[in-house]
Amino acid sequence: MKFTPADVDAMTPWEFLACLEGYGRSKGWKSAQGGGKAMSLERLHELGIE
Repeated sequence: MKFTPADVDAMTPWEFLACLEGYGRSKGWKSAQGGGKAMSLERLHELGIE
């Protein structure tokens, strides 16, 4: 992707992941969307997510 470490440090995680997704699409990477299932409410509470 040709970002310097300073470039990456200046990005938000959202910006970096958007760049990574765009790079992957341009290289023909397959998307893993739709895989997996949602966590149960019990598991979310165990992780401290309300």
